[in-house]
Amino acid sequence: MSDTSRQTTVDTALTDDGSGLVLTRELARVLGEPHAGADGRHNDEPSPFHDGDLVGTVSAVCTVKGLRPDAGAAGVSAIHKGAVNGPVEVSRTGIVTDKHGDRAHHGGSDKALYAMSAAEQRHWSEVLGGIEPGRLGENLLIEGDIDDVEIGAILSIGDPSNAGLRVRVTGVRNPCATFARGVGRADWVEVFSARNRVGVYLAVLTEGTVQAGDEVRVVSSPGHRVTCRRWFAHHDPRDAQALLNSEIFGNCVIAPFTKKYVRAAAHERVG
Repeated sequence: MSDTSRQTTVDTALTDDGSGLVLTRELARVLGEPHAGADGRHNDEPSPFHDGDLVGTVSAVCTVKGLRPDAGAAGVSAIHKGAVNGPVEVSRTGIVTDKHGDRAHHGGSDKALYAMSAAEQRHWSEVLGGIEPGRLGENLLIEGDIDDVEIGAILSIGDPSNAGLRVRVTGVRNPCATFARGVGRADWVEVFSARNRVGVYLAVLTEGTVQAGDEVRVVSSPGHRVTCRRWFAHHDPRDAQALLNSEIFGNCVIAPFTKKYVRAAAHERVG
């Protein structure tokens, strides 16, 4: 497929509800599948970050540019976002100017912000023939490996004592049909998931503002070693047990949307 045809597909998706797409997969990780669709066996990949470490720097803050029609149950999607100049106000439910079309699966306090590696956004921009920041639904682009932080880690964005944010990493994106329709590709769920760097969701613990240039640092990590990338790639039962044990000992808070997958994996055989 040429870059021109890719660009046309992406542009068309802004106004096309995607009802004509025959998706090859509607959800990347599905409860009831062995290891929820992941491979089931980790390679003991550790997090490279320790308490106090710099994860990266915010390179773009994005909020909704307009709702697009969508063939899903909600009828609309707010996936089309664009970069805005900061500082931008953030509440417990996310950027105050942002919106969500499907509130049953997107947004809410446990998914207040969606952060993605800026390097991944650039990769996918090349794949899709050129897209602006925010086009994949991200609220924050981070110059750094945000997927390599542990689930449940507490991060600071900017200086929380001076209008910055304190956030908790609650889980990973589960690429879905809405996402596929948003870029106009029937195979998008599998294609986007293949690199295992799908971005992370953040709960806002301390409200404030965020802007490009803010540093993202680890305040504290649970210490269970299960990074967001590792969890998405494997859903390893041993990691599921480690996550649940970390919560029992008070080191980690597991958001409900993540816990249902953790509980499902905890008693499976190692793949």
